[in-house]
Amino acid sequence: MSHPFRSRFSKVATAVAMTTALAAVTALATAPLRYPEDAPPAPQTVIDSLSIAWPSLHGEPEETFVRAERIQRGETLASLLDRLGATDPEFHKYVASNPLARKLLQLPSGRTVTADVDSAGRVRSLQYRFGSLDPNSAQPARRLTIERHDEGFHVTEEPVPIERQVATGIAEIQTTLFAAIDASGIPDAVASQIADILEDKVDFSRDLRRGDRLRVLYEMIRESDSLDPPAVGRVLALEFDNDRSRHEAVWFERRAGQGEYFAFDGRSLKRSFLRQPVEFSRISSGFQPARMHPILKYTREHKGTDFAAPIGTKVRSSGDGVIEFIGQQRGYGNVIVVGHRHEIRTLYAHLNGFARDLSVGARVAQGEVIGYVGATGVATGPHLHYEFIVDGENVDPMTIAMPGSTPLDKGEMQRFSAQVETLRTRLAQLQDTKLASFE
Repeated sequence: MSHPFRSRFSKVATAVAMTTALAAVTALATAPLRYPEDAPPAPQTVIDSLSIAWPSLHGEPEETFVRAERIQRGETLASLLDRLGATDPEFHKYVASNPLARKLLQLPSGRTVTADVDSAGRVRSLQYRFGSLDPNSAQPARRLTIERHDEGFHVTEEPVPIERQVATGIAEIQTTLFAAIDASGIPDAVASQIADILEDKVDFSRDLRRGDRLRVLYEMIRESDSLDPPAVGRVLALEFDNDRSRHEAVWFERRAGQGEYFAFDGRSLKRSFLRQPVEFSRISSGFQPARMHPILKYTREHKGTDFAAPIGTKVRSSGDGVIEFIGQQRGYGNVIVVGHRHEIRTLYAHLNGFARDLSVGARVAQGEVIGYVGATGVATGPHLHYEFIVDGENVDPMTIAMPGSTPLDKGEMQRFSAQVETLRTRLAQLQDTKLASFE
């Protein structure tokens, strides 16, 4: 984009050149042209005063330019504004003083910020997304818009307009589900969802066989008019052929914004809680009435289940709930306690760290990442210590009966059957496909 000053300077220079040229023509036209027969005309100098009308530099529309920048690791608002071409102390002061505008200061790396900046370096408007595009998140994506008006700044917050596309994929098991998914170009987040959906049907650490086949339809979600890459949305439907058994699942919204997974015959696959809050881990120590503590060296009750996994492995909330505690507790190290309905609490200990933007009172959804496996507190190695507490009593989450869902009524079943027929047709088209495809 051309600089506004250069643009105006070019207009002025053109006007001067044209005016000078016209003045020269006028001077030649007014010089006397009578020649004596015996002598050449004497040289004469004619000087005319030129009145130059300079173009007005006022009253023209203010030129602005729009730029989009991705937030860098360790970014500050000052450095971001500098890269956007803005020099605007007033904007910086407003963001720091307004509670809603202060959300801009979170600046997660990789997120896109779009700004409209005028020729004086002032921010005319700026847009920024916070929250998650993940439909399973309890903190859905919102768009923050800060605009400059004559009377000052104004900030608004609204849902993010998103674009949805359907991705299709097929994978064949050779070793693990994640390896097959990776080889097929399907995002790892899809494998995580599949493991959750079929948790009660397939043990993905023991039941997989070479040649097992997966066909899946899933969403890819992108923020409209954004440079951010698309995010993996929800798995819409899947078929998994495992050792001569076929497992099926389809997402169905019973009410707007409220859905769950069902088998193709209408049986609900929903569970109130995930049995394993850590993806593809192994149980290193189960729920026991008496266990020799590996560090303290005396026998005592082990009131939880330990899942061994590498440091940094994602830890998910096993059910919908509210954060009741997040911080440190002696032997537990970094710990999170989530409160659920029916006097149920879940505890996650020895965490290496917590997910961003979590605090006491924040709502979390089933499957949402809340922390990462670590070895803080009294721990022999990296693992998650997980407790399931009902009415103040610890119980074994691996054996307790998890309540299911209400069956579909007649009207829901009609809508469900029509949806399943369409998705089964799409999945059948993948039978002979070798590679993942995107449409």
